Amino acid sequence: MLRNYNKIFLHIFVPIFCGTTIYVFWRGLHLIDPEEKVFPLFSVINIPDWIKYNLPDGLWFYALLTVLLYIWENNFSECFVIWLFLAIILSYISEVLQEYHFLSGTFDFKDLLAYTIASSIFYFFNFQKLNQQLLLTFKIIIK
Repeated sequence: MLRNYNKIFLHIFVPIFCGTTIYVFWRGLHLIDPEEKVFPLFSVINIPDWIKYNLPDGLWFYALLTVLLYIWENNFSECFVIWLFLAIILSYISEVLQEYHFLSGTFDFKDLLAYTIASSIFYFFNFQKLNQQLLLTFKIIIK
């Protein structure tokens, strides 16, 4: 049981905490006036823009995918797969809708890349057994 808590901490709370820390301390919060930022404590420390703007999105998205997996208790059921694909598709669609001003926000291709990387890392960590089965099946077909 402790092992599950370690995984939950590492794959859900750590990405959420890191993404939120980057967002708050380098981008700041707009609590009352949209023009006045509260915080950006570390704004004097220059970090690459992709860390400031895209990494939090990728970290939060990875945590969301992992939460979905834990909701379904690591059961790769049809319902889980549907929710997983919905989350992935809606993340990409929401970014594209920002480009055409159907949603507020700024379209950024790097956000799409962050979602893709987060999905790939999620897949790598959680579907390792499935990957092994697919490779085995592929080897059998080739022979």
